[in-house]
Amino acid sequence: MPVPPTTSTTLLKELGADAQSPRWSELVARYRPALEGFLAARFPSLASESEDLLQETFLTLARRLPGYVHAPDEKGHFRNYLAGILRIHAAGAIRRRQREANALADAAALAPEAAEMTEDELREWRHAACEVALSQFLADPATEERTKQVFLRVALGGEKPATVAADYGLTRNAVDQIRHRVATRLRALAETLASAGD
Repeated sequence: MPVPPTTSTTLLKELGADAQSPRWSELVARYRPALEGFLAARFPSLASESEDLLQETFLTLARRLPGYVHAPDEKGHFRNYLAGILRIHAAGAIRRRQREANALADAAALAPEAAEMTEDELREWRHAACEVALSQFLADPATEERTKQVFLRVALGGEKPATVAADYGLTRNAVDQIRHRVATRLRALAETLASAGD
C-alpha cells in the first residue's frame, strides 16, 4: 500500500458541511492511490470493478461525512475508516458475483435446447433473460438505491437526465455515467443468461 496520506481536519469539516465543495477532488486525489493499493492487495479478483468500487466508496463517504468525528487516538485514522467503507463495498461485490454465478447455473440447468426452439421462442428467451437481469439488479442490496432509481427513471421511464440529476443533487454527467454503467452491467448479464439457451 502507498505511503498513508495525511488527513486534514479542516478539509474533512469543510466537505462534511458542503457535499458540493470543489475540494472533493483534493480529497479523492489524496486518498485514491492508497485505496487502489488496498483493493489490489486485498481483493485482486475485483480488479475489473475497481473504478465502480472506488466511486461507491467516495459516494458513501459523502453521505457519512457530516456525522464523522475525526479522533484518531480514539477511533483510529481516517484512512482506515475510508478503507473500511471500501472493504464493505468489495465484500458486497463478491457476494453479488456469487449470487449471479448461482443464478447462471440455475438458468443453464433450466435452459431449453436451442435446436428445439423457434425464432420466436429464442426472442422470448432473450427477453426473459433481460427481465431476470433487471430483477437481479433491483434486488441487489449492494447497489445503492439512488443508482437504481436514477437508472429506472432515465433509461426506462424516459425522464430527462437533467431533471433526474437535479432531483438527486447530481450532475448531468454523473447521471449519464450511472445509466451507461448499469446498462453495460445488465447487457452483459442478460447476454450470459440468454446464451444458456443457445
